[in-house]
Amino acid sequence: MKHLIILFFILLGLWTPEYAKSVKFIQVTDVHLSQDNAKSLEDFVNDINSKYTDLDFVVFTGDNIDKANEKDLVLFLNTIKKLNFKPYVLPGNHDLYRKEDLTSENYMSIVRKKLGIYHSSKPNYVFKKGDIVFITMNGVKEVIPGPNGYYRQKELDWLDKTLTKYKNNKVVIFQHFPILDTETKNHNLYKKNDYLNILKRHNNVISIISGHYHKNREEFCDNIYNVVTKNFSNNTYYKLIEIDDGFVYTLLIDNSGTTED
Repeated sequence: MKHLIILFFILLGLWTPEYAKSVKFIQVTDVHLSQDNAKSLEDFVNDINSKYTDLDFVVFTGDNIDKANEKDLVLFLNTIKKLNFKPYVLPGNHDLYRKEDLTSENYMSIVRKKLGIYHSSKPNYVFKKGDIVFITMNGVKEVIPGPNGYYRQKELDWLDKTLTKYKNNKVVIFQHFPILDTETKNHNLYKKNDYLNILKRHNNVISIISGHYHKNREEFCDNIYNVVTKNFSNNTYYKLIEIDDGFVYTLLIDNSGTTED
């Protein structure tokens, strides 16, 4: 009888359903690193390493450097690789400029070389944490850089195929340029409806997380939670984000002493 009881509890453990682990990460955007303000990023890395033990990753959503040049990019990457958590990087309109030989392909190949083989060398890429799929979108014009994002048809086709591939997963999209319009018209997304039409064909995107506007803004739009985070501003702002059971929880951290939900 004793053996039967033990077997019952073993089987009960096997039958207990597994619940998806929440995903917790930090978003940093618009660092605009240069040789003059590099110490603020070092301070941020030290601050995060001392405060957190349970992050899944840290994501940098574009305008990581102020002016497109390899020297500042390498400085940026050498600094963030000291984080205790894997950093993920995507470019913004300040990061790329073909004239400086920083195309999206060259930029991301340097990112992979400096951060390691876990990181993609492609400007649009995917990574997973638990049951959540994270997609990064580029949208930067690198020939004549400008503040309005432009997702070309091949990027949109890739997004469409990727959302189809992960149709059974909840998806979060990281990109520099928000979907939400702003009063500064030349910062709005070029041909935004082409992008929206892709999203309308799928129901698995729960959030789009971006920067660019240097303001904090969060809104639901077509059942997608749009998160726009305030610029880094020399280690003043970053956002702590947790995704649990499909719900997105955010907290804007203000190192000047306040927090904002």
